[in-house]
Amino acid sequence: KSKMNKVNKILFLVPDGVGIRNFLYSKVLYYLKETTEIIIWSPLPKTAFSHVEELHNISINYKSIKLDSESFLSRFFRESTTYARLIINSKKQKNKTILLNWRRPKNNKKLLVLYIFAELLGRIISNNYKLVLFFEKIGVKNWSNTKIEKYQRELLELGPNSIFITHQRVAGLMPICLAANRLKIKTSTAIYSWDNLPKARLCVKANYYLVWSSWMQQEMKDYYPEIEESKVLCVGTPQFEFYSQDDMLVDRQIFASAHGLDSNKKWICYSGDDITTSPHDPVFLRDVAKAISNIDEVQIIFRRCPVDFSNRYDDVLEEYNQLIIPIDPIWNNKSANWVGYFSTLEDISLQVNLANHCNSVINLGSTMAHDFATQNKPCLYLKYDPVKDIDISINSIYSFQHFRSMIGLEAVLWINSKEEILEKVQQSLKSPNSVAVDRQKWLEKIVLHPLNKNSLNIAKAIL
Repeated sequence: KSKMNKVNKILFLVPDGVGIRNFLYSKVLYYLKETTEIIIWSPLPKTAFSHVEELHNISINYKSIKLDSESFLSRFFRESTTYARLIINSKKQKNKTILLNWRRPKNNKKLLVLYIFAELLGRIISNNYKLVLFFEKIGVKNWSNTKIEKYQRELLELGPNSIFITHQRVAGLMPICLAANRLKIKTSTAIYSWDNLPKARLCVKANYYLVWSSWMQQEMKDYYPEIEESKVLCVGTPQFEFYSQDDMLVDRQIFASAHGLDSNKKWICYSGDDITTSPHDPVFLRDVAKAISNIDEVQIIFRRCPVDFSNRYDDVLEEYNQLIIPIDPIWNNKSANWVGYFSTLEDISLQVNLANHCNSVINLGSTMAHDFATQNKPCLYLKYDPVKDIDISINSIYSFQHFRSMIGLEAVLWINSKEEILEKVQQSLKSPNSVAVDRQKWLEKIVLHPLNKNSLNIAKAIL
């Protein structure tokens, strides 16, 4: 493993498994490794990074950290300002669904009280943006000095040139940012996903914010006008780069026999959602299976959401076991909560092969539309309520702010009722290029192109 004299030290803060897939398996480290010593602080075990070391042929200087939880006041002011921002954002965009991102905790009475009072204060200060910023500062000031000084000592000893946070949603990283700030060490954070900015979940304050596209750059301007434009860097995201790596691809015949598929048939991927987004997902899957069960030349590959290993799909998988072939995500999920879940390299290869070998993908509003667009395959979005449910409606899901990026584009093929499933699926199989004709344009709007330059952009930004 390369032991040259490294001129840079970069500290990666990896609060959970999401960062491993996007930033450590991609080529970001490939571009950094010759000149840079890579240090990782993470609550995940060291074994979570062994694939990363093998893949890039590097040694990582790893340290296990337990992230501090916020004080009561810090959390209170953070939640209050989050609620205030949601009110402001929903008014600004004339979009009530932004407020659906506020969810009161169900099983924790103490926390529920905090949320109720946070709503009260949030509502009051939402009429004055200066007050929102003022209370955010107070929340940050309530972090204990002892904790900040502890990180200061550790950072002084380590001496990194730069700190990169793999996403912005974990409040427990704040004291590390504050310590870095005191030492004038540059911090940058990636924004977790294309739907995150309207949700007011910017839990860390960094010197630079890395976003996917100019669409997100504009969102930063809208929702966080106090952040200077020069601090928001449009660098793309590396997660779509894997689709152009030929070494990830497996021959169709080999893929078919590995997963019990018929290589002579056309494959449609049904990608499951998490239980919060789509509580009735198994009903959708049954509707799709029932509608196309008479088309002989088709198989459905079912890929569940990586954090949903519930048994809610068992009945439908059993009922249609000739038609639906489940291929489970290959994630490490030996953890009680999703923070400890992380993708394996095999799973990235699996996803690349699904997008490459399937004819299309069907789901409820998932990013998989973009994954399949990289291979120029259409996505079919389900757009009807499979059961009557007062808590959730399809119309509100597709009214979420991030879907406004589709306005004016024919980016997906809509399935507006279960009666339409068969016709729309046949259409997408017979003439894939006459449906969802703007899928490429949508992808270009959401993620900076060319896609294969994004790791390099990020490596440069971190340096």
